[in-house]
Formats: sequence, C-alpha cells, structure tokens
Amino acid sequence: MTAEIGSPAAVAPLPPEWQDWLAGNIVRGCSDPDILRSMTDNGFDEAYARVAIAVVRSMTERVQREAPAALAGGGLPRPAGYRADPIRLPSAARVRAHDREVAIAFALAGPNIALLENLLSADECARLIQLSAGKLQRSEVVDRTTGQMTASALRSSEGTHFALGENAVVERLERRIAALTGLPVENGEPLQILHYRSGGEYLPHHDYFDPQDEGSHAHLRIGGQRIATVVVYLADVDAGGETVFPKLGLAVRARRGSAVYFEYANRQGEVDPGCLHSGAPVLGGEKWIATKWLRQSAYRAAA
Repeated sequence: MTAEIGSPAAVAPLPPEWQDWLAGNIVRGCSDPDILRSMTDNGFDEAYARVAIAVVRSMTERVQREAPAALAGGGLPRPAGYRADPIRLPSAARVRAHDREVAIAFALAGPNIALLENLLSADECARLIQLSAGKLQRSEVVDRTTGQMTASALRSSEGTHFALGENAVVERLERRIAALTGLPVENGEPLQILHYRSGGEYLPHHDYFDPQDEGSHAHLRIGGQRIATVVVYLADVDAGGETVFPKLGLAVRARRGSAVYFEYANRQGEVDPGCLHSGAPVLGGEKWIATKWLRQSAYRAAA
C-alpha cells in the first residue's frame, strides 16, 4: 500500500504500520468514527485521518472482494521470490495430538494459516493463567538494530515465560504441538504467556527475524530462523483482541482453548512478509494468550 494521502493539513504518506492498523480495524468491522477517534487521539490531523480512512477502506474492501476468487484459483498473490512449502499440519479434520484430539477448523495454503480447536482444555487454560499471574512484567520486542529486548509502543501487554517442560501443562502443550507439526519439542522457544488489559494491542509485525537486520544475527545463531507460530487463546475476550492478518483480510477471534497456527519460512530459508499480523485492541474484558515460536533447529538460549 503505497498511495500517498493528501489533506489540507498534511501530504506525507501514511506510515506503513498505520496503514496496516487501519486495514486490520476495517476488517474487524470497526466504524469510521471509532477509527477516526483513535487516530486523532494519536496526534493525526482530523482532515488527514478522514481521507486516510476512506482510501484504506476502499483498498481493503477491494481485497476482500477479490480474495475468494484468488483463493479458488490457487491462493493469494505471494511476495516475489517466496514460495510456501506444504503446510506441516495433517490434512485430516481431527487429529490425535499426543494425548488429545484436536480439530483443524480451517487451513489456508500459501500463506499457511490454520485454526486449531480444543488444543487446551478449560482447566489447562486456567492453570496457565494462574501460574503466570504473579510474575508478569511489561512485554518487550527485539530491537532490529541491536538485537536487544526493549520496551516499545508497538506492544502494550505484560507477560512471562516457561522453560521447556517446566510444568505438566506446558509439557503436554509442547508435545501436542510437536505431534501436529512434526517438529521436535526442542525446536520451540520458551512458552510466552501474554496478558492484554482493556485497550491493549500489538501493532502489525512479523515474527521472523529479518535477515537484513543487524540485530537478527545473534538470534539466528541460537536455533536458526523462526519458521512458525502457535498463538493459543487462554480465555474468551468480551470484545476485540482478534489476531488480524491485514494483508489477507482475515481476523481470528479469541476462543478459549483454540489456537491460530501460521508458517512464514520455507525450507530454502526464505521468509514470507505476507504473514504480517497484529493483535487488535481489546475493547472489552481482557486477553490471555500463550505463544510458542518454532525454530528451524533445536533452540538454545543465549548464554
């Protein structure tokens, strides 16, 4: 999305992260007045924001109209140079994953995205929240230049993590994910637990480490590239909080025990920018998720 957005007050292009944020909220069905209020609260000129909303809404609605035909014809257009491998998940609708039957509600190919249902029980979700609640800290992101973890306005959540097999629930979840994907448990990073309060969100981002970023090198040495993500919903969200793929016109709502799975790196080591995603603002209640990032090879924490 490269169109410039003009207004009496400004003619600069809308920043890419705000283009994606706008598209994500339009996909979720947010009204123009609500979007306008958020933009002006963040310092945008009202006239500029109105034009931006109109342009992005028009482009997003066009993508949504064309997406079904594109999928029927073999998939949405992919970024030049990237070819998705077959998705790692089984093709069956219901799968025995270690000790639990998991349903694969839908699966897209190229980009590889799937919705997993019944990955955790209600009791397991409650247990992970209980174990995490007392040790939450402000969430951080990887600085793309230094590779260090740092607080960022992109992400307004608090979180903690569990080492591989740290407790019985974590071990069961890791074994289920391994059974579904065919990737060894050791390829997973520590399980991240994230808590978003009302208004909390995570602006559009990629989970992979961009090979062109100086800060990625240290992370790529401890297990290779991230190749897939599992986002498990530990609780229903009263309103908002969807996982949004703005380039695809897809928003996945949080339902306790279910998970969205997506892949973004192929066996040639290429990464797929088409899997840009965000955590939509929580509009009612709170949001609890468990995130498991999967690597090319066995993950070992930096010394």
